[in-house]
Parts: sequence; C-alpha cells; structure tokens
Amino acid sequence: MNVIPAIPCVLRESSRGTEAVSVYDEMLERRELVLLGEIEPSMAQHACQCVRHLERTDPDEPVTVFVDSPGGEVSAGLALYDVLRSVSCPVRTVCASTAASMGAIVFMAGDERLMYPHAELMVHDPLIPQGAGGSALSVQETSRRLMSVRSTLTGILAERSGLSVRRVQRLTSRDTYLSAERALELGFATSIVTSKKED
Repeated sequence: MNVIPAIPCVLRESSRGTEAVSVYDEMLERRELVLLGEIEPSMAQHACQCVRHLERTDPDEPVTVFVDSPGGEVSAGLALYDVLRSVSCPVRTVCASTAASMGAIVFMAGDERLMYPHAELMVHDPLIPQGAGGSALSVQETSRRLMSVRSTLTGILAERSGLSVRRVQRLTSRDTYLSAERALELGFATSIVTSKKED
C-alpha cells in the first residue's frame, strides 16, 4: 500500500542511502520560504528564525518569501514584517493566491513584491478582537489601541506603496480586494509574474 506523506517530500541519494527530504527544507536551501495559513506567533517566530539564518548564511543573496495567508495576529505579523525589513539581504515577496489583512502587510515587506496574474490582496482596518468588551473604560482602551494599530498599518501601506495615508485609509475603511493589476497600479505590487509558456 502506498502512503502519501503529510508533507510533500523529494528523494535524495546520500551516503546513508535514499532519504526523503521535506519540500520546505529543499526550498529553504534555495533561500525560499513559504508562509501558508494564518499568521500566528509560532509561525511568525519560525519564519523569523529562518530568515535570520539565511541572512547569516549569506547577507547579500536574495530571499524569496511566498505569502498565502488570510491574515492573523497583528503583533505576530508586525514582528515578521520588521524582520523582513531589517535583514541585509534583499527580500522578494510573492503572492500566488491571496495575501489578506496581516498577510498583505507581510507581503509589503518585500523589496520586490510579485503577484501571480490571478492572485489578490485584501486590505482593511484592524478588527475589534473577539470577546472584547467589558466596562466603558476597557472599551475605550480597546478603541484607542485599535486606532493606534490602524495608524501603524496604514502608515506601512502608504510608505511601501507611495500612496498618501488618506488614500490608504479610504481603501482600508472596508474590505478592499485588489487584483494583481490593480495592486500593481496602486504600488502595492512591483510586478506581475508572467507566463513562460507560449500560447
């Protein structure tokens, strides 16, 4: 009976015989990293460690980060954004499917920001945390914190795209989905991946 591994693997010959190596490990050796799913602390920490390792290995060689994420925790996403912006090696982010909410913020960390033709970004203002409530003062504090986070996120989007903060705030006042072409037009993406196949 054939068993399909949970993580895709490639087979390699070594002095110990044939070994199954995770596709993700294989990609990391090529300085490629995949951010798949919700951005939460353990995922962000793992990604940050990988990027720092690649910087130590070769501080001048580019790193490619594939982002396919519906979003996630603001603090985890900002930590990852900060690491991607602070490393000395050039960072290329690639959106092949969807980079939404905090996923879009992480995507914006790239020096080069590539999107596949049918990929999309989604930007919006931060949402009230689930279970938020309580006294009038705690609601007021939650609101103050949300406005501070909103200012940070719109500042990032404006700085990286070249749009004004006011224009970004108009976009983020609701869930705004951007096709690859629209993202390129607005400065969120720097290029669209073109097909290498001839029609």
